[in-house]
Amino acid sequence: MSKDYKLEDPGEGITEAEVVEVMVSEGDEVKDGDPLLTVETDKAANEIPANFNGTIEAVKVKEGETIKVGQVLVTYDDGSDGDSEQESAGEAEESGASDQEEDKKDKDEKDAKKSEREEKKKKKKEVSEEEPASEGDERDTGQGEEESSEKADESERSESERPVPAAPATRQLARELHVDLHEVEGSGPGGRVTKEDVEQFSEEAASRESSRAGSKAPKLPDFSQWGTVRREPLSAIRQAIARNMSQSWQEIPHVMHQSVADITELERFRRRHQDEVERRGGKLTMTVLVIKALVAALKQFPRFNTSLDTGSDELIYKEYYDIGVAVATDAGLLVPVLREADRKDVFELASELSGLADKAREGELKKQDMEGATFSLTNPGPIGATSFTPIINHPEVAILGMGSAELSPVAIGHIDNYKIEARLRMPLCLAYDHRVNDGAEAAQFLKTIVDTLEDPETFMLSS
Repeated sequence: MSKDYKLEDPGEGITEAEVVEVMVSEGDEVKDGDPLLTVETDKAANEIPANFNGTIEAVKVKEGETIKVGQVLVTYDDGSDGDSEQESAGEAEESGASDQEEDKKDKDEKDAKKSEREEKKKKKKEVSEEEPASEGDERDTGQGEEESSEKADESERSESERPVPAAPATRQLARELHVDLHEVEGSGPGGRVTKEDVEQFSEEAASRESSRAGSKAPKLPDFSQWGTVRREPLSAIRQAIARNMSQSWQEIPHVMHQSVADITELERFRRRHQDEVERRGGKLTMTVLVIKALVAALKQFPRFNTSLDTGSDELIYKEYYDIGVAVATDAGLLVPVLREADRKDVFELASELSGLADKAREGELKKQDMEGATFSLTNPGPIGATSFTPIINHPEVAILGMGSAELSPVAIGHIDNYKIEARLRMPLCLAYDHRVNDGAEAAQFLKTIVDTLEDPETFMLSS
């Protein structure tokens, strides 16, 4: 029997994806769990597996196409003759019958109102029959139109009053999300509405509302009046970045705190140990060393390792340290996560970070590789950035940026007795959520990182 296989809702507000690779074709035999497509959603590549056994009849999407939740991906023949579908429909009707009891009270109330309307019509008709014939003709005509209108209204009401087959838990969810079950298209047997249908309907409604809000943005001028233009659609990754950055900037009151670390001795430490780290399969970068210092500071200032729950006015303290590290790729900025950074030494961090960066640049990161960071670090310094304002990765409450290290003449000593030396200095930029931390805490937090970086031997050898 021919069936459709649709893109299921991956959750977390994701409503669309970009097809990267189609892995099946017409006539292929597919088993449950076999990959059908590779898609990009929210900056990650994911395989879409089959949840059926059967033969592919047609592939309904193509590479490069943007697909939406609920869209048919393939049609397939599962070899059934349709009897099982009828049995499922029968089960749905049986279950739906029990659900009708839940609608009985509402139906009784509506029947009572309907009886009241009919009683009023009856009295009105009796009064009309006592009037003179000439006036009655006009009233009959008007009454006929009124009855016709009322019949149409009743027909519409009967359609909307018809019980919708859905489980009690689904009805409860619909009430919580303010969803009218009559407006939801059921995907279950016999048109039964499932919890997934309600959630998808709610998310699509929210997306439409958001699109309407976005449509209020100022209209762009016609740029072609000044010269040749070209339009290019945003990739799925770029769209995800745009959404996330907009959310962060709109919801989080950003404040910047900047400082400079003298990393002269840290650079000497790095050079002394880089060969050993490479022999163990890693790359000892300045980013790795800053991560070590960062985790130590987070343990001293735990409010920078939290998330703010605005619904309950609570801070969620995370007693683990998963550090997101920004990686520039051809597709855009990706942020893979170093798990349990506090439990790993320099060699382990160097090896793991190198592997994550390679996966990011090769487009091999999975969605789970970029989820759950407690704090993020970005380092555009090698490109030449000196001072910048990084945007916090929601729902984190801070982000640290590393600027370009440069040799600078520095006066060492005090005002009456000093000497000038060339020192390697690196700017640090801390963006933090002012709802969670104040300037004093930010200054102390960043100073702790600076002090650690300026005394690498003591810290790195003892950690």
